[in-house]
Amino acid sequence: MVRLAGWVGCTLLVLCGTVGLAAQPPSSQGPESGEPTTVTADHLEVSRKERRAIYTGNVVAKTADLTVTADRMEFYFDEGMEVVERMRAIGHVRLSRSDGTKSVSDRAIYYVLQEKVVLEGNAKAWRQENVVSGARITLFLKEDRQVVEGDGSERVTAVIYPKRRPGQAR
Repeated sequence: MVRLAGWVGCTLLVLCGTVGLAAQPPSSQGPESGEPTTVTADHLEVSRKERRAIYTGNVVAKTADLTVTADRMEFYFDEGMEVVERMRAIGHVRLSRSDGTKSVSDRAIYYVLQEKVVLEGNAKAWRQENVVSGARITLFLKEDRQVVEGDGSERVTAVIYPKRRPGQAR
């Protein structure tokens, strides 16, 4: 049970890092601020030999600032099973923040050490009314920089609205 608590603590570290998935810099909320993270799923499997924890079935991970949902979430650890190296979300991936930013994709991989997130498959990210989409969106969290790529069948699309002036109707 103590080891499971350690693994859950490591997953909390990953979830704080995924705050940037909504194309924003990481939030100060999370385990460091004492805010809890809750992960619910239909099933959890942990393998020390494979150094991973897999949540499946209606997976929902919540912090005070972020909600991540997916059909499946996989957490990959270092050799000591103490540090999460990467997290992969698969199937109907949705991320939303309390400030209203959100993103969706078929798959997402968060590389913890590089502070990089790759959204693949029908990837879209919203900030207010603005939206960008493509085959792949890479978010460089430390740099607050995004790269959107198309592929042979899907081009990059961005819809950017001008800022409204006070009293101006849309």
